[in-house]
Amino acid sequence: MDQTTKKIEKMEQTMKKKEELKNVALGTSKTNYLDPRISVAWCKRHEVPIEKIYQRTLLAKFAWAMDVDPGFRF
Repeated sequence: MDQTTKKIEKMEQTMKKKEELKNVALGTSKTNYLDPRISVAWCKRHEVPIEKIYQRTLLAKFAWAMDVDPGFRF
């Protein structure tokens, strides 16, 4: 019974978070307000595939930022 209660609580939290964030366009902020060199440098520094951060279309749009040094500072 305890496991079922935990699952229900988790689902309720997920639903609440989704409802709170439905008007926040996180992708738009990332695309329009963050310098892509910062994200690319962070990915290189922490060995995170850039495809996890940007979609294929944005990778093409930000091709100029892909050669940034991992130590880049804005």
